[in-house]
Amino acid sequence: MRPRILVPLVLLLAAATAAFGQYPGTAGTGHRFELTPTVSYRFGGELDGRDLAFGSSDVEAEDSVAYGITFDIPLSRFLQLELLAHRQSTDLGFDEGLFGPGTRLAEIDISYYHVGLLFQGHSGRVSPFFVISGGLGVLDPNVPGSSSESRASLSLGGGVKVFFDDAEHVGLRFEGRGFWVDIGDDYGWDCDYWDDRCYYDNDFSQGQVSLGLIVAW
Repeated sequence: MRPRILVPLVLLLAAATAAFGQYPGTAGTGHRFELTPTVSYRFGGELDGRDLAFGSSDVEAEDSVAYGITFDIPLSRFLQLELLAHRQSTDLGFDEGLFGPGTRLAEIDISYYHVGLLFQGHSGRVSPFFVISGGLGVLDPNVPGSSSESRASLSLGGGVKVFFDDAEHVGLRFEGRGFWVDIGDDYGWDCDYWDDRCYYDNDFSQGQVSLGLIVAW
C-alpha cells in the first residue's frame, strides 16, 4: 500500500473525528449502532491482460451481484465510524462490444475491507448521507500461476436511510458507491513523447448500487 495514499486518508479521518466526535449528546435518536447486511449490483473493473498472461488486451470483470455488511459506530448525531466488508464473485473476460459475444477467461473474487466516516443528516425517519472510506482491495483470480493481491483502496458514496419506525430500530439503506484500487504503474508499450519512460496506469475501478437492511440498537 502506498504511503502517499494512506497518510492523507488517515489524517482526514483523524481530523473529522476530532471535529465532530465531541458533538454534545451521543444518546437518543440517531446515536446508535447500526448493522447492515447488503446486496449490491457491482459493475466495471478492468485489468491489464499482461498481469494475468492473457496478452496485451484489457480484461474486464463481469457485472454481477455482490454481498456485504457494514457496521456503523456513532461518534455524534451527524457522524459515524463505518466498518465495511464487501465481496463479489464474478468472471474475467474480453468485451466484444455492445452486440458481440463476450469471452470468459477465468473466475475472480473481488473483496473490499474498509474503514471510513459517514456524514448524515436527520429529518424524521429519513436520513441522507455521504461516506468516504479507505482500506484494502483484494483481487483473487482463479488463474494458474496467479496469486491473490491486496492493494490500497479508496471509496466514495452516498445515499439515504429510511427507517420504518420513529425509534429508528429497523430501516432500509439505499446507496450508490464507487471503489478504486491502486494496482500501480507498470512498464508497457505506450510512451509519452516528452517522457523518457514508458508506462501504463493499471488502476482498478468499480461502481455499485446497494440495498441494505438496517438493524439499529
